[in-house]
Amino acid sequence: MDISVIGVPAEALEIYRYFLRHRGDGIGSIRQALDMDPDSIEAAVDVLERLSLLDLTDRHRVMATEPRIGIERLVEHRLNELNSEIRRVLTARDAITTLMEDQRAGENSSSSLDIERVEGLDRVRQRLDDLGFFSYKETLCLHPGGPLSRGAIETALPLDTRSLRRGLAVKAVYHPKALDDANMMAYLRELVNLGGQIHITEDPFDRMLIFDRSIAVVPIHPKESARGALLVKEAGLVSQLVTYFDGVWDAATDFKEYLEPSTEGPLLSELERKVLAVMAIADKDEIAAREIDVSVRTYRRYVADLMARLGAVNRFQAALRAKEEGWI
Repeated sequence: MDISVIGVPAEALEIYRYFLRHRGDGIGSIRQALDMDPDSIEAAVDVLERLSLLDLTDRHRVMATEPRIGIERLVEHRLNELNSEIRRVLTARDAITTLMEDQRAGENSSSSLDIERVEGLDRVRQRLDDLGFFSYKETLCLHPGGPLSRGAIETALPLDTRSLRRGLAVKAVYHPKALDDANMMAYLRELVNLGGQIHITEDPFDRMLIFDRSIAVVPIHPKESARGALLVKEAGLVSQLVTYFDGVWDAATDFKEYLEPSTEGPLLSELERKVLAVMAIADKDEIAAREIDVSVRTYRRYVADLMARLGAVNRFQAALRAKEEGWI
């Protein structure tokens, strides 16, 4: 039995129950009956008197208040306190209107884009660590250069491991040049073993990091990443950068497939499969490109490459041969 929620601690409850069973006993009888020290007895008795559960007019003849009266009164008192607290909490909603006005005022007063400039390699690394720590969904990375340095790998691996163990998705695209290093290969294999997703592409692309598809990090200077980075939070810009990442990702090859190409059939990226799927059904290149969310130029480049690989003279024939060969 626990009635501490109405202010009666465990020791006080035991004393109250004692006097309910032994009406008229004195305070002195509690020590022997309940094996409690004098200080604990006095503290508990004071609580019971304050709660009107004991009548201590005569400490040699203590009377306990009837439970239906004493306990019910405490329950009612506690309910009144809770109701009062609920009303106080609900009044916090009144602040929403004022706070929303503050937000609108801030949005109206800011004419510049939400882009933060962070200079210096150490400061950039610290901000990336913070962004990775507070991410809750995924991290997207484009790494167009060669292998990372040993120091960069030693810094990155614990951060990536922490993210993956927290359940975040980690997706990264690397250029084949990054694989020309034993330490880099060991790092990428470890990421894949932990659940990370790695793609490889020889196509040119730009360096970028995106956290939870809401904050993008790009170099201040595309050729000198050590100078610093821009943290982009402007929703419209981030959306465009996410679309760019998705296009690079879809066109790239899975890490394991790149290292050990399958001999069972042609190696197709997800984007190539999408192009094949719309080649025979779309009347115009513009419609097909819009259907798979790429530019018309990109769509036509993929169509030409696929037609050459299939030995087809037109797009309809390419789609038929792709089905015959089991490509789609």
